[in-house]
Amino acid sequence: RERERERERGGETHGRSSDLVRDAPAFAAPDTRPGLPEGSRQPLRKRVLFHFRSSLERRGYTGRQLRNRFSYSAALRARSPRARSRDRRQGELDVAWIQLWEAISNGGEIGADDEAAILACERWRRKVNGERNGLWTRLAQTLKHSHADWDRLTTGIRAGVPSSLRGSVWHACSGAAIKRQEAGKTYAEYVRLGLELRNEAANVIEVDLPRTGIAEHQMGQLRHVLLAFAVKNPSIGYCQSMNFIAKTLLLYSEEERTFWILCSLIEDVLPAGYYTPTMSGLRSDLKLLDSLIGHYLPNLKSHLMKHGIDLAPITMNWFLCLFVNTLPAEQSHRVLDCLLHEGPKVLFRAALAILHMRESELLKTTAVVDAYPILRAPYSTDALDEEEPRKPSSGGPTLDLLNSMYGLWLQGLSTDTVSHLREEHLKAV
Repeated sequence: RERERERERGGETHGRSSDLVRDAPAFAAPDTRPGLPEGSRQPLRKRVLFHFRSSLERRGYTGRQLRNRFSYSAALRARSPRARSRDRRQGELDVAWIQLWEAISNGGEIGADDEAAILACERWRRKVNGERNGLWTRLAQTLKHSHADWDRLTTGIRAGVPSSLRGSVWHACSGAAIKRQEAGKTYAEYVRLGLELRNEAANVIEVDLPRTGIAEHQMGQLRHVLLAFAVKNPSIGYCQSMNFIAKTLLLYSEEERTFWILCSLIEDVLPAGYYTPTMSGLRSDLKLLDSLIGHYLPNLKSHLMKHGIDLAPITMNWFLCLFVNTLPAEQSHRVLDCLLHEGPKVLFRAALAILHMRESELLKTTAVVDAYPILRAPYSTDALDEEEPRKPSSGGPTLDLLNSMYGLWLQGLSTDTVSHLREEHLKAV
């Protein structure tokens, strides 16, 4: 409504300029532009906007350039000294995070040593994202904090992260920087201890390395990452499928970052019990997926029950490998983008989307052996063995998968819903 009033007065704003005007210093100097009667005063918001635009025009920005160059960080930096002093520390964190995301969304590089910005990003995420906080924190944030920036980030990640920036985004979203900061040992120490391991985990890692399909020059890096993880998490050690996940992370990140992202992914992002000897967390999630199929795909569920088809042996591989050896590279990496940002509900959305898109074919099957080739590689297998990430396309299967994952037919499949149902299925397991 405010923008419409401004347009009626001839003072149309562009982009997010109104955000700046709302936070800009409230100076009230007389308006001395040529053509105005002496002593006349335009409304405060129009005067602020005029001075802001004039300052940018003096720097050579006009018209569309103004809209393209405006940013949230510019608005925050334009806040009055009094506002900055009231909450300087939080303001610095917000500015650092917003600048970081602007660098991502504008296609700029993020330095591997930009630890301050990455840590600011994680603090901001933990503050805003109620899914990882307690009840009272969620209530407080709901009352006090606007989630506009969080929604903006979610929209950007779902729209697709540039492959050149994917490693930085995964590092920022996973919590790897804080994981590294809070660890009792350095990565080099974990690697040294891992190379000294002489147990079952070390033996299985050596057997699985050649089967991973990784480039020869990255074989040593993958060995270091998996052995270091086995040392850091002795209760887990090593589970087959971790090699495929680590291989995918290495496509976009250097060795140490890959290790910390892997640790954060398995220890924090995914539910507990996915890679333990009992696999209790995984088994409960497979039961949860089965119940969700009955809710969102009732015709398919009835057909599977009628013919005694159990999809668990197939979907277990989906969840263990996080779809990286099921989907082509472009699609599986987009699923990882969303998983690291939104949490494990993405696994259920991706699984249901694949089943939904292949439902007509599955309804013709009468045994699990018929369903296996359909779901083992739901799309073309040409990209499954890629050693280099493909550039995102503007459409095709990836767009179909993401649209299905976040379509209206899955409305209501939230993190809270998944967590509640998981607790019920854990009791049965």
